[in-house]
Amino acid sequence: MSGELMPKDAYLYRRGKGGNYYLNMRVPTDIVAAYGGDKVFVSLGTRNRDEARRQRNLRLAELEAHFDELRRTGKAKLSLQDKLSRQAFSRVSQTELERMAVGYFKDVFEPIAVDRPTEEIDRGELIDEWTDALSRLQDRDKEQWAESVQGAADHILMQAGWPKKFEKAGVIQRVLPTVDVDRTSDQYREFTRLVRRAAIEGSRLALCELNGQPFIPQDPLFAPGSRPTAQDQHGPRLSEALASWRSGSGARGSKRPRELTAKEAETAVRQFIELHGDLHIGEMTKRRVKEYSDALVRIPARLPTKLAKLTVPELLKQDLSVYPPRTAGTINKSFQLLSAIIEAAKKESDLEEAAGWPNYFPSVKIASDSTAEEGRLPFSSDELRMIFVNGPVHGSGKRFRGGQGEAQFWLPLLALFTGARLAELAQLRVCDIHVDRSGLAYLDIATSGGRTVKTRTSIRKLPIHSELRRLGFLEYIEGVRVASSNENRDLWPEVQSAKGRARSAAFSQWFNGYLRSKAVGIQDPRKVFHSFRHLFKDMCRDAGLSEDVHDALTGHGAGSSVGRRYGAGHSVARLATELNKVVAPVDLSHLPREPRG
Repeated sequence: MSGELMPKDAYLYRRGKGGNYYLNMRVPTDIVAAYGGDKVFVSLGTRNRDEARRQRNLRLAELEAHFDELRRTGKAKLSLQDKLSRQAFSRVSQTELERMAVGYFKDVFEPIAVDRPTEEIDRGELIDEWTDALSRLQDRDKEQWAESVQGAADHILMQAGWPKKFEKAGVIQRVLPTVDVDRTSDQYREFTRLVRRAAIEGSRLALCELNGQPFIPQDPLFAPGSRPTAQDQHGPRLSEALASWRSGSGARGSKRPRELTAKEAETAVRQFIELHGDLHIGEMTKRRVKEYSDALVRIPARLPTKLAKLTVPELLKQDLSVYPPRTAGTINKSFQLLSAIIEAAKKESDLEEAAGWPNYFPSVKIASDSTAEEGRLPFSSDELRMIFVNGPVHGSGKRFRGGQGEAQFWLPLLALFTGARLAELAQLRVCDIHVDRSGLAYLDIATSGGRTVKTRTSIRKLPIHSELRRLGFLEYIEGVRVASSNENRDLWPEVQSAKGRARSAAFSQWFNGYLRSKAVGIQDPRKVFHSFRHLFKDMCRDAGLSEDVHDALTGHGAGSSVGRRYGAGHSVARLATELNKVVAPVDLSHLPREPRG
């Protein structure tokens, strides 16, 4: 296919005469492995040159941020040799350390042991040498063996790919190869412990062969059933499988878990490890999985900070009966995530044993009662009055510290008139609110600037309801813009959560407490912030909006209709016309035109 490369427009490529423009650039060499390819080639969706330049600049900014994130977090899936050649010893896993130690045992000691001397005098000298070596290795005085073990460890690292460093040593100043490694690091210390274990077992093996005795390993790491490594038999450890699942396949366009889903998976893995240790996949027996299931059932949904810091075994010793239990859906989510991690590890492995690695998590899934009143429900009109008329935030202009500034005023209103998820609204920036030439205002729900969305269909342009404009939302945006002089400023800078939690988690927790407070008085636990989204769907139906329109507004999928998946979807103008038909079942005329910002 012919193409025209734009010499004055970097990274722009046009396919065919009059065709669409493409972003065409090479991935920096240092992150090719992490990115999953050496080239970026994506359509900019336009034939207009000026629009192509604008889209290119937006995509370049997103790509640079993604590249920086890959560099910062080290998401590349490196082989052991790559890790060692880059001197990234901290990224070498316990399994890989064991593999090198066992390889040392197999490659060095086993050949020596079977090469028996023919002369009796030679055999006697070797027995004395190996006996002396074993005695020194087993001595509690570290000086007896530290130098020899360190030398062996350095040799193994160099053989495995660590860059050599040459130093002068001895009286005659011989130039000897060594490695430039932090010998105080936990990884190196653990590696020398493993090398010492290999040397001890190797010395025992040599003595048994020399004395004509059968060799029975005392260290399970070097037992025949454990060689060449435990991983070859039982797969990666659970923590390693989690890291691999989280990073995805590495191919461009491959699916990776959302940040929030990844954090939920980390919690599930951490709880399993606290209970049973960091087991290999093949060691996760049905009994252990059942014990984990029983433990999750006993751990309540919400705990005070003091208890939340305890490990699972410590937590199970406490009296937890006063706290609300978890729902079956929440517990099953942990099982689903752990099951997905195991299946991904099995699929990724090239070992024949992988097919036999068990996955018992589907078998412990808790059957939920379809008639039970669980889940979330929409707010009623009476409850909306309790929030927006009688509630102190909207009724009397009060601001609570836990409500995180003006977020406590605007986020409920935005959810009421957009049906957007809390996570989508909480991460909005000034530059995510647009007003086109016709004066049409909309929210850009997307992934630029480090934002996340639940699904691909969640990416959308969401018109701003006329009632929000009446209440002064655009004036609030302009005030934030003028005050900060920064288009990338967060709309709600005070909306933050503890490290490792979703950004909106703290606000969600505060809002649910606000609903249950005496000032508001909504006690039904099924009524939460997400209830606005359920209510919005009902409001759309009441206003006569077609299903495809309110699915487009809320970012839901196209359902089973194949035809609805064709084309670019509804225009913002059409969505705005339809959205303004939606009427909230509560009178908001008492709210100020321009609340404080």
